[in-house]
Amino acid sequence: MGTRTLTVRSLPEDTYAGLKKAAAARNRSMEAEARLILVDAVARASRWSDAAVLADLSGPEELADIETPYVRSSDRPKELP
Repeated sequence: MGTRTLTVRSLPEDTYAGLKKAAAARNRSMEAEARLILVDAVARASRWSDAAVLADLSGPEELADIETPYVRSSDRPKELP
């Protein structure tokens, strides 16, 4: 699958400033930082969704025993290919 483009309009000023600051602290462009944040957020949402499916299949009491991996920011790749 090829790459896709996303344009984000009307981003709150404090969000924009925070993204700019985070990107500069990691010596990345704002685009690269936003890309990594989105990839991480979608991966987390997918894991939580998978856990919810398991809860539906087995019952919520069994969900307490499921370990859902948490991806620390330090575990994320520095740049995407």
